[in-house]
Amino acid sequence: MCTQVTPIGISLQNILLATDFSSCSETALSYAVGMSRRYGATMYTVSAVPEEFSDVQPPDPFYLRHSAENKMANFVKSDVFQGIKHQELVKEGFISEVLSELIGRLEIDLIVLGTHGRGGIKNLVLGSVAEEIVDSAYCPVLTVGPHVSSKLEPELRLRRILYATDLLPGSARALTYALGLAEHEHAHLTLLHVLKMPTDVPLGSREAERDTAMKRLVQLHPRETTLSVETEFIVEIGAPAEHILKVAEDQGADLIVMGPHRTSYARVSAHLPWVTPHQVLCHARCPVLTVRD
Repeated sequence: MCTQVTPIGISLQNILLATDFSSCSETALSYAVGMSRRYGATMYTVSAVPEEFSDVQPPDPFYLRHSAENKMANFVKSDVFQGIKHQELVKEGFISEVLSELIGRLEIDLIVLGTHGRGGIKNLVLGSVAEEIVDSAYCPVLTVGPHVSSKLEPELRLRRILYATDLLPGSARALTYALGLAEHEHAHLTLLHVLKMPTDVPLGSREAERDTAMKRLVQLHPRETTLSVETEFIVEIGAPAEHILKVAEDQGADLIVMGPHRTSYARVSAHLPWVTPHQVLCHARCPVLTVRD
């Protein structure tokens, strides 16, 4: 059972934006800049140049690096960078390995990245690495999917936050971030749990399960934040991803906070289209903050 937690003070001093210069990265840029302004953080914009290729005649690595450096130079010319501390880095290697090294060396508090939202069996090997980064990074990851609109506000303000939990211990740290952000932003916070059960379960048993889940959900909320954070509790029955996305849409959520899927095979599970976090990341109309325990 997930135990009650104490909200943390949100301190985001170093934010890393991983970019491939695509349209998805441009949307993620607005959120990275908004968070950097909001919290007075230093922003690092990072692009990785692959070192290995499967082609018979691989591209010239010197050309690739030069091209990436030129794209980076044009990328950071945007007016949105004005007024924030930022640094640009072009590194060689696989992006997930590059980020793992930078997280520790630069003391990164948050990674921001865009994802194309591609799914399907084909993309077990060929798909985006965004979900893999979400599942492996030791700091929280803010994922901006293909259905998220670009924010044009000078500062990112979160008015409604949705925390989706499976009520397992591994989701406790995600709750501390949801509570901390809600306190800092004076945002409305919704705690959501979705029960998965067979459709042939008698109605009385379904309602009893719902009541039990609601009690556990309410117990997660620390008493000391009762007055400072406007909180709502929802328990649904059905497909988790479907209900998470629907509640977020109905409430006009500015952010979804959740823990990652747990498995021994991070690369494979991250791309399976039936995994709840993957579906949420691909289809959410607001950013998704994933926090490992």
